[in-house]
Amino acid sequence: MRPISGKHRDEQFKLYSELSYYDGAGIQLWLDGVPSTPEEIARACCAREGNSYMRDYIRNASDKVTDIAFDCIDKDEKSR
Repeated sequence: MRPISGKHRDEQFKLYSELSYYDGAGIQLWLDGVPSTPEEIARACCAREGNSYMRDYIRNASDKVTDIAFDCIDKDEKSR
């Protein structure tokens, strides 16, 4: 994979920083159903390889966010 540069690198760092905060607060992070690190998610979301990711906030009965899931949305599937 090519290194990310310019604007995309800034986006990746911003997302990584945000997710690191959540991770430090004890919120479980998921990428396509697999427990993941802030770095793995930021890299996948900012790679610009034709895929987009939808973020889903998972809450407990007290309405507290316990997990954040990133699920790939395949653009090719939508055009069929």
